[in-house]
Amino acid sequence: MVKGDRRGANKGRLSKEESRKFVQTHPASQNGLPKNLDRSMFGHGAIAVMDDKTRGEVHSHMALSEQFLSGFGVERSDRVLSWMDKLKEDSERFIHARRDDLLEDELKANMYRSAVSYLVDKMFQDLRWFAHEYNKVAHGTPLQVSSSILGEVTEVVRVNSKREAEETATFFRARLSNRKHSLVLRGGGNRIDFYIVPVSQVMAMSLLETGYAPVATIGVRINESGVHWKLMNSSFKPDTLDDLCMWMFSEFVDTTRRELDS
Repeated sequence: MVKGDRRGANKGRLSKEESRKFVQTHPASQNGLPKNLDRSMFGHGAIAVMDDKTRGEVHSHMALSEQFLSGFGVERSDRVLSWMDKLKEDSERFIHARRDDLLEDELKANMYRSAVSYLVDKMFQDLRWFAHEYNKVAHGTPLQVSSSILGEVTEVVRVNSKREAEETATFFRARLSNRKHSLVLRGGGNRIDFYIVPVSQVMAMSLLETGYAPVATIGVRINESGVHWKLMNSSFKPDTLDDLCMWMFSEFVDTTRRELDS
């Protein structure tokens, strides 16, 4: 019974010779690589079984590839080496000079930032004292003055069509305000601008001053002897910061008084 089942199970199976013949003649096997293909070009061929001629060709091919990939190691002529040495020397000088210029520009910018910050703070202290004394008679009136200093403020100065920030600038700001106007000090770069603008326009402290001409501008200059400033485009020539601040405070108060009178 068992033998009969085994014969029944083997019925329909191919012998070894028939299976080998079927595989060799199957279309899938015919589409593959030929049996006699040199597989050494794929990097996993058995070079050990090659003859001397074939092995030499493979080694020559590998040596040529290595030479191609590492061509920088080929000996160069004196003319080429001299040209490359000069090119590297010139580029090295350029890189160092550019780095020195950048460091010098950064140092100069920091010096002016410190100088402008100091001048804005110094003038604000004077103006705030003036406001304190002036409020002794202006308290409770539209002329009463309040003061605040915002210090260093970074603001957007240019936007693109999508209202995204493209350029920013840093200013040192301080302001005095009464019910009608604000006196704004804005320092940046090598200058300090003074604006007198409607008080309702400065609550957000944005770049609204660009719609107004500055009442005054002082230029700041730094040299070996220290920090220097000068009132620009004005017939008034103050000798000290006190003189400048007294003049600015008077302009601020007079602007509000003229509006109230009208």
